[in-house]
Amino acid sequence: MIFFTKTLLLPLVILGLIGCQNSSLKPSKKALSSSKEIEKRSPLVVVGGELKYDLKESIQSRFRLYGIKMNPKYNTLVTYGDSSFIDIYNSNLEYLGGVESKNDEIKAVDITSDGRFLASGGDDGYVEIWDLDSYQLVRRLKNGDETLAIAFSSDGKKLAVSDNRVINIWNVSAGEQIAQLQGHKDDVTQLSFIDNDRKIVSASNDKKVKFWDVTKKQELYSYLAPSNQYGDIKDIKSFDDYSVIALTEVERATGNRRNRNGPPVWKYTIKFKDNKGNLLYEFNEHREPITNIAVAPSRNYMASSSKDKTVRLWDLEKRKLITNIVLKDRGEGVSINKSGHLLAVIEGKKKIKLFNIANAYAPQTSTNSTPSTMASTGSSPSLYRKQHAIVVGVNNYKRSSIPRLNNAVEDARSVAKTLREKGFSVIELYNENATKDRILDALKEVKQHAISKDSTLFYFAGHGDGVSGHNGVREGYILPYEFNSDLNNPDPDVMYYDKSAISISSLIMYARDTKAKHIGIILDSCFSGLAMDSKYAKKSISSSSSNTLDQVTYDSTMRSIRIKPSTINSSNNSVYQELLAKKSINILTAGDDQPVFDGTNHSPFTQGLLTALDSNSQSGYIRFTTLAEYIKRYVKEKTQNKQTPQYKNDSVEQGDFIFKVK
Repeated sequence: MIFFTKTLLLPLVILGLIGCQNSSLKPSKKALSSSKEIEKRSPLVVVGGELKYDLKESIQSRFRLYGIKMNPKYNTLVTYGDSSFIDIYNSNLEYLGGVESKNDEIKAVDITSDGRFLASGGDDGYVEIWDLDSYQLVRRLKNGDETLAIAFSSDGKKLAVSDNRVINIWNVSAGEQIAQLQGHKDDVTQLSFIDNDRKIVSASNDKKVKFWDVTKKQELYSYLAPSNQYGDIKDIKSFDDYSVIALTEVERATGNRRNRNGPPVWKYTIKFKDNKGNLLYEFNEHREPITNIAVAPSRNYMASSSKDKTVRLWDLEKRKLITNIVLKDRGEGVSINKSGHLLAVIEGKKKIKLFNIANAYAPQTSTNSTPSTMASTGSSPSLYRKQHAIVVGVNNYKRSSIPRLNNAVEDARSVAKTLREKGFSVIELYNENATKDRILDALKEVKQHAISKDSTLFYFAGHGDGVSGHNGVREGYILPYEFNSDLNNPDPDVMYYDKSAISISSLIMYARDTKAKHIGIILDSCFSGLAMDSKYAKKSISSSSSNTLDQVTYDSTMRSIRIKPSTINSSNNSVYQELLAKKSINILTAGDDQPVFDGTNHSPFTQGLLTALDSNSQSGYIRFTTLAEYIKRYVKEKTQNKQTPQYKNDSVEQGDFIFKVK
């Protein structure tokens, strides 16, 4: 009786397990809805060549993994390997389900750039195209015996697939083979479209890298990759618009520093080449074979995994290593999501790790801040969609001969705090963090993210200098932390200053080039008034005040000047709307072409700025024009006319930057 029960139950258990597996092949309705998490974050920008990371989630796969891909449309991860299943996870590594291939092993996967379709190939030679919205099979093609490499064109219309030594090119919508490329002497292991889909680059176990003309269906040229026991090319990534490829190669190092008669030393490199195979530059920090590379869609950085138990992040613009992510086992695969904020890694054979990647100097916003709104009859539209700010302060400079300032950093921190309270997203750079690279990268980030409904503000407190070039050209500069000249004996060459300082002209050019409607530049530094004479700047434009708007008044009781903010109502709403609709580049400097005071707790200039924006003052709105008028009178009074702030609106449209106080 007992034997009968066991023999009866065993098939039922097996059937139950099979039923459970089959039910997990496709996501449930709940899982499908949770997988539609579209990535909305702006592309990650590398500020100063630095990024930070932290582990978000880690899980174990149910089969050995060969690769991992991030869907560029949805924040989902696709994994494949020693199984007929392709598994899909959300951005929290929660299992959503998957699809089952006719191949017993999936050896290659690619996703279209719009994230709509996935192509997979494997050991049985079937190529399958899946709809990532419905998780349904769209087309199954019999490509050949085995597929080791697969690649969509950038428009998703063509698919290149390896079949042993041959490359087949398919028309995706028609399901027809349109070309066959022959020339490799061994299995093709890597494929990528380049040069706006007009060419294909391939790598093979025959140690050859070949370039093909897709239209003419012929080989253009090839070269021999370094040949040794580690010489397989593990990955190829293309940069379509630049016609540049990045690929991993291994070669024997010239010389052996450890032991002249010892074993050979190998270099594990990521090489960047043009579409003719010419070397442009390379990364060679890995200590063991590189297994995979991934490029952020924005092209700001790339990641590489290696058997040396690291994932390394690289700055593609500055062409240098950013940081190492240390793993507990070999890194076998890596992928980056659309915005660049998520990094997926295969560690060892089965583990999946997901990392948050962030700007090391990410913008900070007060948790209590809310977007400013206009008070008007009917609905209250937002004043600005977003308000971005970069705040820089330098007291101590790298060069010891540059005098130390007392209040620049404290001035900047107080301004940052005030701006955050008013809803600004603020990037802060102080002292050794306020390098030229980081300041310029912060400007680049704001420029990339700002749109026409935004406002941006740049504030600098630190040393400034004015330089008269050999031909009498006068230019003003703000000095970042690593400025490399002597203020007591300055180099008269303007080009010399351009190497380590930031010209005020370049700040004005940045303001003109950004899409933000309203831009403010506030400089609390010596000689910053040269901004008014910049060869890139227009003549000052006076902005007429109206009795219905904010004003600078004299308080006879307190015997001091004050700003009287205005509320926005039916009588002046049209005036404010007109100011908001027009471009405005507001430049406010602490002085003219002259040194300025550092002050005691705050400089007179920044104290005036903080007083004007003080949240304890009367509530309402003030224009940048009114703010500048107030600060000018405030500073002249505090310094007994020894320092005169300068202001101009460098825009022909005569809009105005508007602050909300309290």
